[in-house]
Amino acid sequence: MPSNIKIINLIDFLRKISVVKSIVYNLAILIFLLSLSSQSLSSTVQFSLVHNATNNIFQSYQPFSDQITSANLYFGGDSDSVALYGNLDLNYLYKYPGLSSFAGKLGADYLLPAGQKSAFYFALEGEAVLFRELYNYFNHGTVRFLTNFKSYLNASTILRIESQSQVKNYKYSIFDYFSENLTLSLDSYFSTRTTIKVETSYGYKYYFHPGVITVTEEPASSVESLSSTSTLGIGSSKSTPMSTFIASQGGGPGSGHGNPASNYEMGGSYSIRGIPYQTVYYPGGQNIQVFSVSGLIAQGIGDHLGLSLSGLKQWYLKGENPFASSDEFFMVENPTYDQFSWQGYSLRAKLTAELSQRLHSEFQYDYFSREFPGLTSLDLDGNSLAITRKDRRHQFSAKLQLDLSRISFFVNYSYLKNISNDPWFDWNGSFISAGLIWNLSVSQTK
Repeated sequence: MPSNIKIINLIDFLRKISVVKSIVYNLAILIFLLSLSSQSLSSTVQFSLVHNATNNIFQSYQPFSDQITSANLYFGGDSDSVALYGNLDLNYLYKYPGLSSFAGKLGADYLLPAGQKSAFYFALEGEAVLFRELYNYFNHGTVRFLTNFKSYLNASTILRIESQSQVKNYKYSIFDYFSENLTLSLDSYFSTRTTIKVETSYGYKYYFHPGVITVTEEPASSVESLSSTSTLGIGSSKSTPMSTFIASQGGGPGSGHGNPASNYEMGGSYSIRGIPYQTVYYPGGQNIQVFSVSGLIAQGIGDHLGLSLSGLKQWYLKGENPFASSDEFFMVENPTYDQFSWQGYSLRAKLTAELSQRLHSEFQYDYFSREFPGLTSLDLDGNSLAITRKDRRHQFSAKLQLDLSRISFFVNYSYLKNISNDPWFDWNGSFISAGLIWNLSVSQTK
């Protein structure tokens, strides 16, 4: 039996190597072709390759390590009229390949001058994200429209008004939503090498059917069968409101669930805590509205140092998180954990230093205090603590980057400590990244 296990492990290892070699080979061919045609392209073509490692991929109280290789290919047009841009992204995880993903985006933008000091910018984007089998409930497509107005009020003050509208359609349709973000900002620059920025933002998010689950079996299925990932799917017209599901059934080892590494294998219908995302509270649509105010002050110190301090405060105006759980993964997209899932504030201090003409460094500290309306903290046995989940986080980061003529190399290290009144989300972790950014073709901007 041990010999059979060794053979199976060897086959699996060779399969993973084959996959990686195939990816690298295809990317190399694409880079080569783009390099040959770079002289005829009036655009920017950029390739990046980053390897990441963390000891807490699921960002929970039970740490599990993994490594992620990320590759990105970006191109951006440069034209007097409509210009095309887009990118291809690949994220490959080694221990938990079910979280690996491929994404592609294609957009068209247009810059419309409005006098000598102002301009409008318009962009329309389409995007698709595909995960592998154990996370494909989160496969989705996005249509996004951006509008930006920018004007110089004087030689040192810039006014910016921006709107971003998007619709996201998920394979697991409880996450389908429309969102709108409106942002107003002022940037002022002074001869003392001081920069001041203030910004206000309004966000609106509408979940179309957060409490409805699409099933592949008969609509009379019991709650127990609905809780099995084998009965969840997309493509059937039979939808059943989760009005009989008790959200407080809990999650965690004490309620028969395992650790995050095994819980995520239940598929995207379950959180890493092992409980379904659906709740009984929203059989119809649900909207969330948030408002935020932020500010930044940056100061140049001599010729080689820069210091900046910033802060943000966000409030809920209406609504709350419609799901029974909110998860955060390292470098993995998740619709339950975004700007609409919390209210609170954040602070940041950042120091930048030019060590030489080509060598740059950054040191950063972030503090977050967040409350998650609609989410009740549970103990590790899945019992309700009858309090709203609140998190506080300390994050330290350091980055070193070497810039050459067309290629940059960098290494980044971060340490995070998350303190929560929900013990499942009381965790700490280290994250390290190293990679390169290669400008294959760069045209001078008109």
